[in-house]
Amino acid sequence: MTAGTPHQALYRRWRAQTFSEIVGQEAVVATLRNAVATGQVSHAILFTGPRGTGKTSLARILAKALNCTNPGPNADPCDACPSCVSIREGTTLDVLEIDAASNRGIDAVRDLRERIPYPPGELRRKVYILDEAHQITKDAWNALLKSLEEPPDFVSFMFASTHPQGFPPAILSRLQRFDVRRLTVPEITGKLERILAADGREADPEAVAVVARLAAGGMRDAESILDQLLSSTAGRIEADAVRDLLGLADADLVGGFTDALAAGDAATGVGLLDRLEERGRDLRVFLDQVVDSLRERLLADLASRGAADPGIAAAARRLAGIDPTRLGPGGLRLQLELALLEPSLAYATTPAPVAAPARPAPAPVTPEPHREPQREPARPVSPYEFGRPAPSDEPAPSDGGGQLPAREPIRAEAPPDAPVETPATTPMAPPADPVAPVAPVDPPGAAPLPDLVEPVPVAPLGPVGAADAAGGDDLERLRHGWTSVVTTITERNRAVKPLITACRPIGVEGNVVTLGFPEEQGFLKDVAERRRPLLEECIGEYLGHEVAVRCVATNLDLLPPLPADADAAHILAEAHRIFAEDLAEVPEVT
Repeated sequence: MTAGTPHQALYRRWRAQTFSEIVGQEAVVATLRNAVATGQVSHAILFTGPRGTGKTSLARILAKALNCTNPGPNADPCDACPSCVSIREGTTLDVLEIDAASNRGIDAVRDLRERIPYPPGELRRKVYILDEAHQITKDAWNALLKSLEEPPDFVSFMFASTHPQGFPPAILSRLQRFDVRRLTVPEITGKLERILAADGREADPEAVAVVARLAAGGMRDAESILDQLLSSTAGRIEADAVRDLLGLADADLVGGFTDALAAGDAATGVGLLDRLEERGRDLRVFLDQVVDSLRERLLADLASRGAADPGIAAAARRLAGIDPTRLGPGGLRLQLELALLEPSLAYATTPAPVAAPARPAPAPVTPEPHREPQREPARPVSPYEFGRPAPSDEPAPSDGGGQLPAREPIRAEAPPDAPVETPATTPMAPPADPVAPVAPVDPPGAAPLPDLVEPVPVAPLGPVGAADAAGGDDLERLRHGWTSVVTTITERNRAVKPLITACRPIGVEGNVVTLGFPEEQGFLKDVAERRRPLLEECIGEYLGHEVAVRCVATNLDLLPPLPADADAAHILAEAHRIFAEDLAEVPEVT
């Protein structure tokens, strides 16, 4: 290109002019070629797909194919006849390309509708190409509906849009839809290499691959990036220069941060973030690079070992919760630092009962003296409760006729302070069904053998619900004590009473407490998010350690009721059973 010629963007100079030049989209191209060859092209066509994938180019090429006077093989337009040249140069009035984003109102559509009945002036068919057609207003669509349904034989409509869901259903039902897919990295790389070869420029393969990956499936984006790189230097395009120009982090830095994230090495990771900011790198772009690196490692592990590395998978899960658009204090930098610190924070702040919710081993318990008046009179502890035979007052006879002391079975004993009532007349007989174990018998005249295993004292049994609440995990404690938590929160802020009474604790993971709100009242979840400090303070005081609260909307009917709710339902059922015949209807008080 000479110095006197104005510069034209690469994506304009290298726009596809025939079906053969379309990269990818093989299914769409094959269908359009066959439709042109057989004369079965629909009067209204919609091209939809991501940006920069060839939607408008396909519409222009199809307009050429409908009007070409010298079509080539496979129904390709020749791109040399007067009709193709006028369409390519935009000099014909019979192919009208309209920007629907700026001509979206009913007045613009009425003006278009008035032109439709007039036949073409120089071409065989009139073609109207409406780009970004999803921005047309509802009234404008209604005005175009009849013309779109029954246009003249010489009129074709072609729509291009990235959001087909913005079309009214009545319009979509009248269109023939073609979905244009994203391009793959090899497809984009191939065209970029052809452009470089045609311009006589050289580039590192790694540099071309970086550009292809950054394009995210859009050829126009890749060509624009390459145009910028070609303008930056007259020599060979190198990968490091591409990263510096586009604000990308080095591959070594991305790999180091990924390793630090997987290993929980917060110090190394924070140091790498400092280096990024010193170089003026965009953390959002860096986050995309780290996500791509983690994905490549996960896929490599799955391909080689059939299982993902747990550290890499956990790091990817933490990054998935980052919001790159957050504008609060700290922004994206703070979220990345918390992702680095999360493994160590979870280990350091998780209390022992939460980390190991297993019930402690039974140990001898000596009841406190002040509890004695509150305990009910102890009853005889039956050994059948533990699957063992009842002790007998009479010694067990041996085969030799002598009286041998039988070993006493291990059983839970009542506290020494409580009186134990023992029947004086008739000893308790064992049931008939259980088979009593045979007591070991020593030879006659021999001394009894010492017990090889000492009996383990068993703590006295208390109420089941109280034991679960005391020794269970935080979720069970919250379920049993939710009423007191609600009372505490309400006392501190009465305005949140309707909010907190509608939710339930549904899960505890580490120090994160999940509160569930009814699905039909999802707005309560949003209100609770603004009250999180109060909720975290009160719930943390009840559990005895700091917590974080997460609010979700769910179907509470599928969850088990709280213990208080279950007791209330049982009381109502018993009252109904007892007083069912005495129920009376109370008239409304006026």
